[in-house]
Amino acid sequence: LELIIDWLADNKTTCLLSNNNNDASNNNINNMVGKGECYILRYNHLLSGPEHKKEKAMVDTAKKSKLQGGLLWGTPGIVVVVPPSTEEDAKEYASDSRDIGKRPDGVEAMHLSESALEEAGLGGLAQQKRGGKLQNMDTALLRTACGGDEDLLRSVLGVK
Repeated sequence: LELIIDWLADNKTTCLLSNNNNDASNNNINNMVGKGECYILRYNHLLSGPEHKKEKAMVDTAKKSKLQGGLLWGTPGIVVVVPPSTEEDAKEYASDSRDIGKRPDGVEAMHLSESALEEAGLGGLAQQKRGGKLQNMDTALLRTACGGDEDLLRSVLGVK
């Protein structure tokens, strides 16, 4: 019993919730269940087609680095980096994009539903089948990845 009490004292910040927690923080914890941390890179525009050399170089770079996620062509252009790719992978890709001549507005972390990512074909199994190639997305597919949440979709697109 003493061993258990000592363990609880050592680990109280990670395993015990205080009764003083407010409902908002409990809701935040509950809202993160089943969600994966994804990273959003927004570009002024990303144009599709063989005549767009910078965009082709971006796709090639993503494939070489085995970046997991999806790419929305157009204005704005969006790259969604999903697990198992990390924040460091996303920042490195942003840096590589700058070297190519395509500058993202930054790397923003957002939590997207893991089941919605799977449904949109951005999850683990679909990524493995593509072999590390970014999934081409349209707005409907991005909406699916956002779990149909229009406010979240607007946040991903950078639209207020």
